[in-house]
Amino acid sequence: MATARPARYNRAMQSASFPRLTLTFIALVSGGALATAFIAQYGFDLWPCLLCYMQRIPYLVAFVFACLALAPGVDPMVRRHVVFLCVLLFAGNTGLALFHAGVEYKWWPGLDACGGALRDLNVSDLAAALSKPAPPGCEDAAIRVLGISMAGGNVILCGAMTIFSLWAALQKPRWNTP
Repeated sequence: MATARPARYNRAMQSASFPRLTLTFIALVSGGALATAFIAQYGFDLWPCLLCYMQRIPYLVAFVFACLALAPGVDPMVRRHVVFLCVLLFAGNTGLALFHAGVEYKWWPGLDACGGALRDLNVSDLAAALSKPAPPGCEDAAIRVLGISMAGGNVILCGAMTIFSLWAALQKPRWNTP
């Protein structure tokens, strides 16, 4: 005969699983975004520009910290702080992706390092530039799906992850903290 578990036990189990589920979701989304970028780059020959590379860094940091916070014995308060860190990472990446999408849609100019600016060149610089292929410019979207570039998709994904991470971090009773 099965015994009924007290409501206090169920609340404790739900509270214990919330931090792990939150961090697992952050790690999966961050790892999935990085995997998508690498598949696009190496599988479909869609080479990234400088801003594309820069947008990978917050995903990598969020992935590493979320995985580390999932280790057994990590204090729930530390896990919560990691989620707050992910809020900052995703919010910053949303801004960077929005800037990149604006450059692609020609709303504003890109960075000088993206190949959009002309500089004084001498003969040796010109010879070095001709010997290697030019990296793609930040203003050229490698691919668009339904009119949305990868940078535009990153705005949507990072914006959603910012909101989710902030919501999760603010759920103080679920983090087993006083």
